[in-house]
Amino acid sequence: MKALQQLASLLPDIPRWIEVRSMLLEGSCEVEGLKPDQPDACFVLWNRRRELTAVVGRPDRSAIQETLVRAENKGVVICAPENTEWLGAILEGWSAGSATLHLLKDSSRLPRPDPNSVRFIAADEIATLGYLPPPLLEELEVVAPTCLIAATLVDKMPMSFCYVAWETETLWDISIETLPGHRGKGHAGVAVSFLIGHMNRKGKQPVWGAEDSNSPSLKLAAKLGFVPVDRLTVFRK
Repeated sequence: MKALQQLASLLPDIPRWIEVRSMLLEGSCEVEGLKPDQPDACFVLWNRRRELTAVVGRPDRSAIQETLVRAENKGVVICAPENTEWLGAILEGWSAGSATLHLLKDSSRLPRPDPNSVRFIAADEIATLGYLPPPLLEELEVVAPTCLIAATLVDKMPMSFCYVAWETETLWDISIETLPGHRGKGHAGVAVSFLIGHMNRKGKQPVWGAEDSNSPSLKLAAKLGFVPVDRLTVFRK
């Protein structure tokens, strides 16, 4: 665990590295390709629970391939944008996309949550939400044991969910999902604002990451006062 935390210290605590540093700090990953004499951060991480592989720098091709075999060539692979072409040549059959990373610039644009319309939900409550689509229910069940989940209520029923997807010393990554039929009504913004208020009291600022193909997420980020600060490459198969 200490070795992973030391590895995290090689990377700055900025939005680009929030997934990587979060995995290292919480010890929720396997590391491949690390060379003791390597002056710069250069390795591969894999998080089994989230099905996420992160390639930092340009590690040996064999380390990447071994990690993907262990991951059964599933999930998502991320890397810094300057390594997109290099990694793309290794990931045959995978398609590359871009994600934009945002930080909150204008918090005055966040809605003020009504205490009666939003709350945290407990891990053991997830199983009772049988009306959720199976993919969302499974996602919440995976993250609930370790992540805070805020939910906006409609007729006292959770309909929009925001949780801390990744967390470092000063940052946290926003994950947001609203049920079909309740989108575009401000519920997501309320859940986000509620969780931002909680995390602000811990001295941590939110990061909003959205793939460029997800225009609703990008529009919501802008509406809530977030501004682009960096980019990331996302590979999918």
